[in-house]
Amino acid sequence: MTDLAVYAGLFITALAAATILPMQSEAVLAGLLLTDAQPPALLIAVASAGNVLGSAINWMLGRGIERFRDRAWFPAKPAALERAQGWYRRYGKWSPLLS
Repeated sequence: MTDLAVYAGLFITALAAATILPMQSEAVLAGLLLTDAQPPALLIAVASAGNVLGSAINWMLGRGIERFRDRAWFPAKPAALERAQGWYRRYGKWSPLLS
């Protein structure tokens, strides 16, 4: 596997794990670190870039998704949204840490 493929795979895994997909990019990063084939600092930088971009995508989705709450395909019911908003009003910025 070429170095570019390794870095691209790690980036995509970290990006996907930081968005709504249930993945574990830490396992991929740990495996690559154990092979000792690439510089650890570069692997950590690539994984961090993927995680930050994935977090930014989640933030953008969260900022704009509520305008679709009245559509039939919207994945969360109004009661679930109200419950989540209640948690955030009660616990503020610490509530996402518990989710």
